[in-house]
Amino acid sequence: MNRDLPGHIRKAFRSVDRYLPVVDVIVELVDARMPNGSRLKDFVGKLGKISVIALSKSDLADKDKTKSWIEKYKKDGYASVALDCRDRNSVKNLSKIIRSISTKVNEKRNVPLRKVRRVMVIGIPNVGKSTLINSLVGRSAAKAANMPGVTRSVQWIKISGELELLDLPGILDFSLLRRGDILKLINSIPGRDDDTYTKAKNLCRLLYLTGNEKILPEYGACNQNFDKFISDYARSMNFFIKGGNPDLQRATNDIVKRFQNGGFGRVTLEDPEKDFSEIFAEYEQQTSLNQEDFEND
Repeated sequence: MNRDLPGHIRKAFRSVDRYLPVVDVIVELVDARMPNGSRLKDFVGKLGKISVIALSKSDLADKDKTKSWIEKYKKDGYASVALDCRDRNSVKNLSKIIRSISTKVNEKRNVPLRKVRRVMVIGIPNVGKSTLINSLVGRSAAKAANMPGVTRSVQWIKISGELELLDLPGILDFSLLRRGDILKLINSIPGRDDDTYTKAKNLCRLLYLTGNEKILPEYGACNQNFDKFISDYARSMNFFIKGGNPDLQRATNDIVKRFQNGGFGRVTLEDPEKDFSEIFAEYEQQTSLNQEDFEND
């Protein structure tokens, strides 16, 4: 565990070590728009516990690609489920899987099934952990908000006397920080947004590299000129400043927020059949990653 990580994240790592012996199942919550890139795969794999991969924010992701990711994870030996953490019917599917797997775990160990099965929820900041727990409980048991880094404490939460969940702060490691610029674009890790113009241009670039540029209105007319697209977008939305010039600040804010909230349509950045690392390398060449934004938060 690196001392340069934020204090609440270091605390989360320590809490995993502390509570792991009494945990039956780990729910690994990932962002359905970037399933592999938002996983703590290496970390969770070393914990030695059976885990479920839950693709959070699936309501914002491409349905067909989400199905493909679930099929891939199942082929890799993982239980997997698409999840909209705000939808209790969606959450019930995850609850059934947790109960089923925890029963099988105890049968394999040949020990009596505990009345209360304990579940550790692990994921990066703002992936939907607290929202998921609140949906499972049916009340506001965990603090949730649409911004990274809200959960800073550790708490056990009982659900109907059958499940007990451990809510941890979001966890990051430096393998994820390397992709921090992209995770910021989907609103999954902390970072300053002082330069929203650059952020919007990076978003356009990322959508182009992943073949998703068509979701942007009238993007084809800009001929891959991101500056022109932003200017045209401001005009189309009637965003103007004094003198009749396009309000680029308002336009870039709107582009980023609309994308993050699904206003342009459902998008998945990663394809399970392709190596995203090549796309990331190309993206990294075209943009300057500033890790200090994340390390200092």
